[in-house]
Amino acid sequence: MKTLLLLIISVFFSTVIFSQECSDLFISEYVEGSGNNKAIELYNPTNNPINLGDYMLVRYSNGGTIPYSVDLGGMIQPKSTFVVVLDKRDPAGTGLEQPVDSALQLKADIFLCPIYEVNRMMYFNGNDAVSLERISNGEVVDLFGFVGPPMTSDDNGWGSLNDTTITYNSGGVPTEYTIQNYIVGPLFWLSWTENNTLIRKYDVSEGVKANPDPYFVVFEQWDSIPVNTFDSLGFHNCNCSSFGIDENYVHSNISIYPNPVINGEFTIEAGESIEEVKIIDISGRIVEFKQLEGQTGSVKVSIVDKLKGFYFVNVRLSSGQITTKKLLLL
Repeated sequence: MKTLLLLIISVFFSTVIFSQECSDLFISEYVEGSGNNKAIELYNPTNNPINLGDYMLVRYSNGGTIPYSVDLGGMIQPKSTFVVVLDKRDPAGTGLEQPVDSALQLKADIFLCPIYEVNRMMYFNGNDAVSLERISNGEVVDLFGFVGPPMTSDDNGWGSLNDTTITYNSGGVPTEYTIQNYIVGPLFWLSWTENNTLIRKYDVSEGVKANPDPYFVVFEQWDSIPVNTFDSLGFHNCNCSSFGIDENYVHSNISIYPNPVINGEFTIEAGESIEEVKIIDISGRIVEFKQLEGQTGSVKVSIVDKLKGFYFVNVRLSSGQITTKKLLLL
């Protein structure tokens, strides 16, 4: 029976489902913070509202194949996000009922799964897979992680190393562990999927429809920022972000480095002349402005004020293209 179940799951997740980029929802942010700070952000890359009543979030726990699902509801507007947060809001809650951080509560569009015994979906941690699926037929719209073995309940999540042997002290005893399949095992401090916030990369424009082959390599589609960082929730920037017929326009490549930024200095490079640069805080206030009159395709920006946290960089090019990207100042 177990073999049959695994075969069914394998066939289900290995079915190739073709879809046009920017044509359906995908997971744009994953929050696995301390305590009950758990959130999933969804992004609508299309030009039309989407009814979330057609979708569900599903958790596959500890390398298992049993689905724990919760139905969604409401509408997600074009080029907009929808933030799902674990429903723990009792300010007097302690232990397993510890309330979600107030800053994360403010980002929520909906709170779900208040009681673990009733619905376990939003209680994910580093070694769980999370998927977005259609209620009608179970079609996988997007998948974070890898469903099934070799992940186990003893592992702590996925990281950035593979076929690497780490020596560490375990109770004062030198111990070796070899990382395989990017699964960090007991080396919890190397996990990207535990005690981190992950943001989908700019060039990702559709969901993962099947188990990644052969491994889930986090950094291929995700950027990692520190634990309990919630500033970027409620907004997502990707190559689907523009409206209307101009979506077919081939955008000039714009890069910003380093990002995260240290000491307030970074460089913006583009394939054409840069006309204007704005640094905008999460309230929409412009904190830095440079008008360049299209003299260069490379601009060095130095922020005088000692700003920290998430900001947005708005770049206007000589062609009229305007691109907004996230910026993390440390």
